[in-house]
Amino acid sequence: MQTPSAFRRKLLIAAPAAATLALAGCIGIPGFGDVNMLQQEGEELYRAKRYDEAIAKFRAIVVRDPLNWYAWLWLARAFIVRGLWGDAIDSGRRAFQLSPQGADVLPVFLQALFGGGAQALSGGSFKDAISHFSEYLKLNSGNGAAWVNVGKAYLGNKQYGDALQSLTRALGVAGADRNDVIGTLLSGGSQAFKERDYSNAINMLRETVKQDPRNLQGYLTLGRSYLESGQRGGAFEAFTEALKINPLNGEALQQILKLR
Repeated sequence: MQTPSAFRRKLLIAAPAAATLALAGCIGIPGFGDVNMLQQEGEELYRAKRYDEAIAKFRAIVVRDPLNWYAWLWLARAFIVRGLWGDAIDSGRRAFQLSPQGADVLPVFLQALFGGGAQALSGGSFKDAISHFSEYLKLNSGNGAAWVNVGKAYLGNKQYGDALQSLTRALGVAGADRNDVIGTLLSGGSQAFKERDYSNAINMLRETVKQDPRNLQGYLTLGRSYLESGQRGGAFEAFTEALKINPLNGEALQQILKLR
């Protein structure tokens, strides 16, 4: 654990008592005390699940010593438990910038980025989700769930090319739910089709049926996309494949008859 430098100690000794008391009041504790003592108290409060009080202790340390990566790390942990993802990401990033090789620094920072990305995705803040998951994947590209989530965020932001690239990447990485990836590809293709973006719809749906050759809905929507884009040959192929899956499918039968 780092302690304040001699220079900071001199500044603190030279600072007027009134200024010191005012700063202590701002951070909600009666005084700064020793950094080691504050750290110990903060950790004890954290373990006692008194997270807001622990946050106040760790804040006191980083106000006094902004380069104390260990305090930033514990601050990130406390924010994570409280679900304060923005603060957790900021604190985790500071710890990582100061000590990228520090014990538990990277795992805690990654946890903050993943949690913040997941919250942004579920809340429809797709740009924030893309930002958080992209930063996560730069540090850990081996998490399939992160690739799936950034793919979903790209879809929410109508960035179909990036979504397709992320989702196909997820298929080659451990931790990705294959069924979730295929369902997201199908959903993205259907979304693009409804928006009359037939080129992106075709790309998403071709990947859907490539990964799941028995996906009837994928072939049907692919056939419609080809039809709307004037590609009769592709439409005929797609509806033919749909009939192989379900020979009694009315839409596929009707379209095949029209296209012959």
